[in-house]
Amino acid sequence: MTALASPHRSPAGRAGRGPVLVVIGGLPGSGKTTLLRRILRPGVAPLDSEQVAGRLGRTGPLYRLLRPLVHVRHRVRVLRTVAGGARLVVLTDPWTSRRWRAAVLRAATRAGRRVRVVLIDAPPAAAVGGQVARGRTLPRRRMRRHVRRWAQLLADVAGAGAGAEVVVVGRGEARALDAGQVLGPPAGLLPGTHRRPGP
Repeated sequence: MTALASPHRSPAGRAGRGPVLVVIGGLPGSGKTTLLRRILRPGVAPLDSEQVAGRLGRTGPLYRLLRPLVHVRHRVRVLRTVAGGARLVVLTDPWTSRRWRAAVLRAATRAGRRVRVVLIDAPPAAAVGGQVARGRTLPRRRMRRHVRRWAQLLADVAGAGAGAEVVVVGRGEARALDAGQVLGPPAGLLPGTHRRPGP
């Protein structure tokens, strides 16, 4: 598993101290932003594309035209923040792109950040329902691509663990998680979740 987790940890990360990156991953509409909003507290630096989209307008034809700009601005902001001085960064992301995962995790490694990944495993139909509820849906082709990549991501998690701590929860379980369980450590995991600590 090359891109799920950084293959290196800093000495600070190994001891449970130092800066941390928490990634909340899941299909678009799975509830990542909802979870992030619930666990926000002083000292957390949140990174969510909704923050950029909100400045440019979230809906309508204009947003569809601006979506590539939203993604670019968000990703630049993510890499800068992960490389910066915030002690606790929480990123929401589909986490389905290998190249993007690798870029984020390289930045985290260089910054000496311990990495924790919380994956919300929502059924595709439920994720689409979440998109409808928020008023923005993905084109079917893009959603199918996310679904394929998500399945591969979960297979990678089940098959191996490398570097980062990875937790997989169902959508219903994610609604019950509190800040301590998401941000860890120590992580109080719900029944039915899976923890894959790195070596």
